[in-house]
Amino acid sequence: MSDIGSLDTSHAIRSPAHVEYGSGAIDALEPFAADRDADSALLVTDEHLSTAGVVDDPRARLEAAGVDVTVYDGVAPEPKLSMVEAAAELVADHDVVVGVGGGSSMDTAKFAAALAAADRPVRELLGMDNVSTPTKPLALVPTTAGTGSEVTHIGVFADERAGGVKKVVFSPRLFADLATVDPDLTATLPPGVAAATGLDALTHAIESYVTLLRTPYTDTLALRAVELVGENLRAAVTQGAANEAARANMSLAATLAGQAFVNSGLGAVHALTYPLGMECDLGHGLANGVLLPHVMRYNLPAEVDRFADLAAALGATRRPGESDRAFAARSVEAVFDLLADVDVPTNIAAFGDFDRETFAEFADVAFEHSAHNIERNPRTMDRADVIDVFQAAAAGR
Repeated sequence: MSDIGSLDTSHAIRSPAHVEYGSGAIDALEPFAADRDADSALLVTDEHLSTAGVVDDPRARLEAAGVDVTVYDGVAPEPKLSMVEAAAELVADHDVVVGVGGGSSMDTAKFAAALAAADRPVRELLGMDNVSTPTKPLALVPTTAGTGSEVTHIGVFADERAGGVKKVVFSPRLFADLATVDPDLTATLPPGVAAATGLDALTHAIESYVTLLRTPYTDTLALRAVELVGENLRAAVTQGAANEAARANMSLAATLAGQAFVNSGLGAVHALTYPLGMECDLGHGLANGVLLPHVMRYNLPAEVDRFADLAAALGATRRPGESDRAFAARSVEAVFDLLADVDVPTNIAAFGDFDRETFAEFADVAFEHSAHNIERNPRTMDRADVIDVFQAAAAGR
């Protein structure tokens, strides 16, 4: 295994106040509400989860604490700032806020709780550390295994006034008071959603492991998350509710990877995902998954030892006489194999016809909106490099 980094330098560890993990973790919502003498709760979710009854368990736990629950189910995939504003209008009339769903619902709950407390226009809070007011008590309940949003202090939203450009809000105020990671809530995930969200977790873990801001703490979380995804994603996708162990391990992987990347930052996959997702209307996890092995292949020469660690974590065994470089390259092949096994394309040509001119536009967008991720990437990238990676991703495996 490669050097995990110097222990001589201190590192801040950012995390929610309390994480409850495992089957039945949802029960923690009752004391969460009771300990805060809450009489009312705003439950933030999406319409699908609301009508499908997925929010029934969280709602029941809150009601068991004597809490009157209002459901806001106006969140959609790739949420908009207007959804945050709509939810925030309801927050003032409730004692606690509970986000239930995937990253979109949890991010909306975080930002709505902050926006209501700040009493300022939503766009003034965007960016880094512009949320200065304590929020209403916040609990986050993931129903997917991928985003890790339950343990992050980040939200990503489309700004309608800017033509749908995604804007980010970062603040320690967005950390939840309680994250309940209950894999029982992932039992009804459709295979496609399980695959996309699981690949999102894998991308978070791999990028955390090789980013320039990695630490010994994030290394430990990230590498274990990679192992868990490699061992469990196929079964979680193909067997679903029938394989409780695989789903539980994927929930753990997502939370570990989320805790890793919120302390290490990410890399070029997330920068390149931005324009691809916007152009092709791809969900974040799917776009991450398709681009991941191509960015890995580009980054590999800069971090051979670490990609060898990733190959081992994904189940590869070194062959007699195999060079470090050849073994490290098997991490890329392992991700390609995983994509194929969960029925996700291994190239972006599956989503449209692209040419070099399009990729040049993608590069401009990536540098304009996600330069911080490119700066943290382990191998230096300029505009021509980004175009080359997109071209490789279009060519496929």
